[in-house]
Amino acid sequence: MKNIPKMTSNQAEMKLIAAVTAVVLLSSVLTISSVFGEIASNEKIKMKTTDSKEKTKKTIQDKTKKTIKQPPAKELKTQTVKPTLQANTTAQQTKPAIDPLEAQKLACKQKETEREQYECEKALKATETSGDFKQKSKKYVIGPITFYYPGAKVEKSGNVDILNLKFLVENTGSKDNVELFCTGPTFCNYDISDGKTTYKYAANDFTSGQIVLRPGMSKEMNITFGPAIGYGSYVPFKYDPSKQYTFNVKEPWGTSAIPLDLK
Repeated sequence: MKNIPKMTSNQAEMKLIAAVTAVVLLSSVLTISSVFGEIASNEKIKMKTTDSKEKTKKTIQDKTKKTIKQPPAKELKTQTVKPTLQANTTAQQTKPAIDPLEAQKLACKQKETEREQYECEKALKATETSGDFKQKSKKYVIGPITFYYPGAKVEKSGNVDILNLKFLVENTGSKDNVELFCTGPTFCNYDISDGKTTYKYAANDFTSGQIVLRPGMSKEMNITFGPAIGYGSYVPFKYDPSKQYTFNVKEPWGTSAIPLDLK
């Protein structure tokens, strides 16, 4: 049996130092590996975060670009619609306007009987005439009746002065029929005066001594002054340019004087 040589104290210390050194180195290696691993992991996280931010930024930019690009598309659509609207407006403007009077005449012709057509056309003509009459006249409202007076001139027939007065009378203020009376020089609710002398009519167009106006109805009224007719204190009409003459209304429904402004 061989004898194993005994280690000296120096050799033992050397082995212990070597073992400790090995342990320290191993621990350092592990620590460094761990650090590097953590660093690598952090880098990966950073890269993922950066990538995510980039994707989010790109997505926002894409949406922004789409949003910015959309208005021109709407403008194009609007521009496409506008010509159509303008075309429709132009078409409406080019349509000929319908004359209301012509439309009313056509309506009269469509009446069933000739009598109805005649009455319709007669009323339409009266309306047209009264419209023209009103435009060139002064208006005087007496009670429920409106008098339209266009003015008058005195004419000469030999040595006799003749005054023809024409009025348009219209029932504008009553829901009932209104009657205008003048049955004769003695019983007539209309005459003229120069402030001193009153003159009775010489002729008129009152049918049976009266004019009856239904609500809203209008009619021409003609009355002439000149030579005296009848008996009594009637005097012939004599025109004096220096005097002012009035047409006097003396009806139960209204009394007034209309200035004639004769020429």
